[in-house]
Amino acid sequence: MALTREQYDEIMRVLSSRRSAALARQQLKQEAVESRLPAVRDLNVKISALSQREAEARIRKDREKAAGLKEERKRLIKEKEELLKRAGVDPDYAKVQYYCSICRDTGYHDNEKCGCMRQLESELLNREAGLPELLKRENFSTFDIGVFDDRMPISELMPGRRVTQREYMRTDILPVVRSFLIGFEEPGSHNLLMIGPPGTGKTFLCNCIARRLIERQHTVIYERADRLFSAMVKENFAREKNEAMQQRFERVESCRLLVLDDLGTEFMTEYTKTELFSLISNRLSAGLSTIISSNLTLNQIKNIYSERISSRLMGEYQLLRFFGADLRTARAR
Repeated sequence: MALTREQYDEIMRVLSSRRSAALARQQLKQEAVESRLPAVRDLNVKISALSQREAEARIRKDREKAAGLKEERKRLIKEKEELLKRAGVDPDYAKVQYYCSICRDTGYHDNEKCGCMRQLESELLNREAGLPELLKRENFSTFDIGVFDDRMPISELMPGRRVTQREYMRTDILPVVRSFLIGFEEPGSHNLLMIGPPGTGKTFLCNCIARRLIERQHTVIYERADRLFSAMVKENFAREKNEAMQQRFERVESCRLLVLDDLGTEFMTEYTKTELFSLISNRLSAGLSTIISSNLTLNQIKNIYSERISSRLMGEYQLLRFFGADLRTARAR
């Protein structure tokens, strides 16, 4: 994803801090072991000297000398390991324990961005939306199915089906969410359309999914529909283009998962409809995944948006309908 120079520098500072902390921990651990076992320190000095002499012999192409030094070095290493074992110390005590063992806290692996760096990008880029703080409160570990009503059957369901809001969440919503997460790494676009009254759990579940996928080191961007399209309109009519805003729109189009919350709250114009259609179509074509939540009904979506938008949503997104009373109001009472 496109980052400003300041954002990139901030991520690199975090990675540098992690790397420095890992090296400092390793140094302290090594000093503690060698202070307790001076013989280990002496062996380390000898092993290091042998490694240097072996390298010099290889440069001189003295293979016989290099082979002899190598055997002596291996003998001392084995002696050190046995000494550590008798003392109950892990032979890998001197190994640096990086935050990320794949890239060793550099952010890159095989000339590609490491997953840990993509995770940092998601956390940083969602900061303005307040998502990192939200995810501390709204995640699967804090999800409580007990807050959903378990007394009255949902009246909007088909005749003959009598289930409560809690049972409906257990049997119809959560299995789809679990399936979405399990299959997310499979190639192609995975999309959800969550519709229903305010306060029925749509945004909470969006945040749960976002946190789980950020933890799995996918790039996730959260945007409220009203803020995103307002920014698009402002940028479209601006005399001078804003580089940071252009990068924001690029990230919205290229992230692995886009969470577009509260569709229908944006100021509706032909321009915003065109931008929404382009966003949906481009992400589908690129095989990228999107979750859209809305307080609108299916009929309202069909009436408010163009046929080409509603048909894309109905045909390419898995529909999740939410029912019941506003949980936030119930909690307040």
